[in-house]
Amino acid sequence: METLSSNEFYDRLARVFDVMTDWEKRLALEMPFLQRTLDQNGARSVLDTACGTGWHAIALAQKGYRAAGCDASPVMIEMARNNAVKAKAEVQFEVADFNQLGKFRATFDAVLCLGNSLPHLLTQEALVEALRQMHRALLGGGVLILHNLNYDMRMVKKPRFFSANGNEEALVWRFADYGPELITFHTALFQKKSGEGGPGNVSWSVQVNSTLHRPLLQRDLDEGLEQAGFGDLQHFGGLDGGVFDRERSGDLVVVARAK
Repeated sequence: METLSSNEFYDRLARVFDVMTDWEKRLALEMPFLQRTLDQNGARSVLDTACGTGWHAIALAQKGYRAAGCDASPVMIEMARNNAVKAKAEVQFEVADFNQLGKFRATFDAVLCLGNSLPHLLTQEALVEALRQMHRALLGGGVLILHNLNYDMRMVKKPRFFSANGNEEALVWRFADYGPELITFHTALFQKKSGEGGPGNVSWSVQVNSTLHRPLLQRDLDEGLEQAGFGDLQHFGGLDGGVFDRERSGDLVVVARAK
């Protein structure tokens, strides 16, 4: 099966990204921890890297932070800008990957990288360079918040199928195949087609998109952060601020400070 670059993968997924995510529920769960962490570190300006359709940055702007966001997918950024207009939130969104954070002339008190975005970097060298770019985007002593799946657990259990999310018009089903070093991550996008073959007839189309992930273990992230100039690492089991258990937690969140 053909694998796509992360840009192509998310360009194809962007139009239904908000359909597959219950943002009201997700932000209700995640924003208290994010805001508490930002406030504990005196952060009033935030850059959300790999921001997707922009809802974390928009929610932070609505809370009074100076917020910006970037994503390598132009379609995601188009969606993010539209969402900001609808939400009446002032957020600077730019098309930029991890190596293009210099598009933002300002530096920030905090940088976010949420939603399991770093596994798209397929080597440790690429990870370290991305983290260095995040370090450069931070003011001295700034805080970085990373959110990934807990691959220490997943590489033992190797779950193949994940929950399907969507509505009566579109559905996204996620699943994965595990190789010796990389994971092939798939999304099957089902979309309703109405009216073909006569009134009242309904059929569905399906498109499967695939891309590669490198499973980032805790040690990979910790070593990369230290090489990139970060310290004071804290580990959590999710964006609810729960305790991290390497064998049980679904997610791994790392909070680090720029030295």
